[in-house]
Amino acid sequence: AREDVIHMLKTEKTKPEVLEAHYGSAAPESVLRVLHRDAILAQEKSIGEDVYEKPMSELDRLEEKQKETYRRMLEQLLLAEKCHRRTVYELENEKHKHTDYMNKSDDFTNLLEQERER
Repeated sequence: AREDVIHMLKTEKTKPEVLEAHYGSAAPESVLRVLHRDAILAQEKSIGEDVYEKPMSELDRLEEKQKETYRRMLEQLLLAEKCHRRTVYELENEKHKHTDYMNKSDDFTNLLEQERER
């Protein structure tokens, strides 16, 4: 008897009439209509504000975060470019120093050869 009562209660909950009485419809509805219906049943704010307000604020927050990240990445890029320029300048400077040293060395070698020939 207990099993019969449990079975009867389960089938009673799934009857279309019960679903229609509780939810207003027994057939599947669109998601927004279901959310609107549930909001009315729960006596919350209207669904238009709840559905769109939070995603828009999250989108604004995400946009601000992206702008901040872009700014920081740009700063890092500029810093890397400055470091690269400095390194290239130092290498060019060393190249000129080396060229000058080799020229002076050649001049000194030529002077020594001239002295030897005398």
